[in-house]
Amino acid sequence: MSDLTLQRLSKRVRELRSEMGMTLQDVAHLTGLSKALISKVENGVVSPPIATLAKLAEAFEVPIGEFFESKDGTDNAVFFPKSKRKRVQGRLSQHAYNYELLVPSRKRRDMQPMLITVDGKNYKFKLMDHAGEQFIYLLEGEMSYVVGDQQYEMTPGDSLYFNARILHGPKLRRGQKAKYIVVFSER
Repeated sequence: MSDLTLQRLSKRVRELRSEMGMTLQDVAHLTGLSKALISKVENGVVSPPIATLAKLAEAFEVPIGEFFESKDGTDNAVFFPKSKRKRVQGRLSQHAYNYELLVPSRKRRDMQPMLITVDGKNYKFKLMDHAGEQFIYLLEGEMSYVVGDQQYEMTPGDSLYFNARILHGPKLRRGQKAKYIVVFSER
């Protein structure tokens, strides 16, 4: 199932780029990402971290939820049971993120919640940045979270809120695992 979801995500990124008449170089220029990375995302070789998805969404001028298979709803509230969520797990990804979109609609929203799982034994530390603001709530495990030149030691129940344009990212030791909720705005 996770491979299928990653395939759908990859296909949608490629479709959006094609619909907009953009080359890999165009997207690389707009996002600051390498053409090679964008190609790997489009081919399902890597499962991109949130910051990468946010940069791609900004370049395509779509909400990040556009990358995930979903049904548009017109209701003022969205209920999305856990049993319907799809988990995306990276293959050959340096960042080794697993994430689940917590709201399924492609409808434009001011914020996007996701559930992130990171395993330190497969994770390679890298700082990212993207438009908007970000909120993190640690559910399980322990991790350091870096925002700019500050490092925050997080345990379950801790939260962190910051400007996502500042370089940031989780930092885990080899034996650490963390599961946390991220809510970020795309503006």
